[in-house]
Amino acid sequence: MKKLHLVLVAIMLAATASAAVAQDAQPQGGQRGGGGRMMAALMQGITLTADQQTKVDALTKKYADARQTMMQDQSLDQDARRAKMREAMGKQSEEIKALLTDEQKKVFEKNQADLQARMQQGGGQRPPV
Repeated sequence: MKKLHLVLVAIMLAATASAAVAQDAQPQGGQRGGGGRMMAALMQGITLTADQQTKVDALTKKYADARQTMMQDQSLDQDARRAKMREAMGKQSEEIKALLTDEQKKVFEKNQADLQARMQQGGGQRPPV
């Protein structure tokens, strides 16, 4: 009976540790799910200055909050919500590009094209980081 109790305690500890590791692995900046991975894929190969990073972080938070609000808006049907989300993503992309140098924009646009190609092939759920 004592062995069974110890085994159950060990299983509970392992489950708790796994949950803590999973929480630590989530993207920062209020993003959950694919949002953080998508932004990481778009910014891959781009080194931002501290000022650029601060501004990109602010934009990312602004649009993450806006997307969250849109997702909860039950007054729109799914297609209308999706259209608003696409529009917001386009605006976010344009605002981020406005912060980048010409060289950084080229990399960003290439990353955007690569991401779109992967999404069209059905692989857009997990862009490489």
